Amino acid sequence: MTRPPAQFLELADLLFYVSQVLERGIPGAVWVRCELSSVTDRRHLYLDVTQQGEDGQEVAKARATLWARERFSLEGKFRRATGSRLTAGMKVLLYVTAEFHPQYGFSLHILDIAPEYTVGDASLKLDQIRRTLEQEGLLERNRRRPAPTDYTRVAVVAPLRAAGLGDFQREADRLMQAGVVHFSYVFATFQGREAPRSLLTALSEVQLLHAADPFDAVCIIRGGGASADLAWLNDLELARAVARLPLPVITGIGHRQDDTILDELACIRTDTPSKAAALILSTVMAGAAQAEADLRTIQAAGRATMQAADSAATARFSRLHQAARQRLDTQAAALDATMSAVLGLSPRRTLERGYALVRNGRGEVITRAAQLPRGERLLLEFADGRVAAQQTDPPA
Repeated sequence: MTRPPAQFLELADLLFYVSQVLERGIPGAVWVRCELSSVTDRRHLYLDVTQQGEDGQEVAKARATLWARERFSLEGKFRRATGSRLTAGMKVLLYVTAEFHPQYGFSLHILDIAPEYTVGDASLKLDQIRRTLEQEGLLERNRRRPAPTDYTRVAVVAPLRAAGLGDFQREADRLMQAGVVHFSYVFATFQGREAPRSLLTALSEVQLLHAADPFDAVCIIRGGGASADLAWLNDLELARAVARLPLPVITGIGHRQDDTILDELACIRTDTPSKAAALILSTVMAGAAQAEADLRTIQAAGRATMQAADSAATARFSRLHQAARQRLDTQAAALDATMSAVLGLSPRRTLERGYALVRNGRGEVITRAAQLPRGERLLLEFADGRVAAQQTDPPA
């Protein structure tokens, strides 16, 4: 049986030596760039900070502490610059001292923070997304879609039980109850690491519903919240999905001054959910007013057409009546002329012109010589009297 080594160190001694080496190797505080992977609030802030490689894999991790004596001043400075508190997923630049405690291990003590780095990192990320979308021809695809002139079916993507959703529904419910517009709600997470994936799932569901029964538009609304929380929406894959939607997008994410990439891509951008709902309501009301005005115009045009037709019919009847009277007058004149001509051909008028009327013994008018047998007694009628005669020669 071997004997244990005669010389060894207690754990506390070894860790003490480590702390001494660390102090001599890093004399004082340094600025460290990292990402917050978790934030725990227990009066003091306990954070996990990480660094990821180009492949997205974690290459370093440490614990960091923001003690209460520095916390409130540093958090105030950070909130004034970014509009948000420190939350997981942010990239930050921290001024820290590296400490190693024999009992609690290695950690970073936060002395200061540079909020402008966090703001600048978000801005750089947004610029990169814009450039990529522009190269892919997606930056203006949805913006160029015609804005709806009326709404009958609208999809709404929103966080469940969010205050902004309630604001939207107060206006939307009026249209639903009137049976004018139908709203289909799909819920998603809008902040935190899961926000992009959750929204992508919601947009996929909207597309399936749209394929079955088309929507006029989709509203993406969020409502109030910290400005820095908007950074979760500045995601390339999410932006691509919104740009490729086959229907107009209306955003009402809740910040007048701080746009997300989704606002930039949308066909219509409004500041808040309630303004998005008001836009739909005003469009529907404007359409109804226009339809009413068109109806009045059609009715007026109909009345004018009927009056014009009536006047035209009256004028036409008058012209026809006049033409008929003229035609009757003409026909009467023609008839008079015909009658005059007929009267001019009467036997007496004929006799007066030097002709004679020949009758046989029975008083029948003879019109041909072949009708007279030899020796037939005749009666010749002249204009001034009658003369008896007898047929002597046979007809030639």
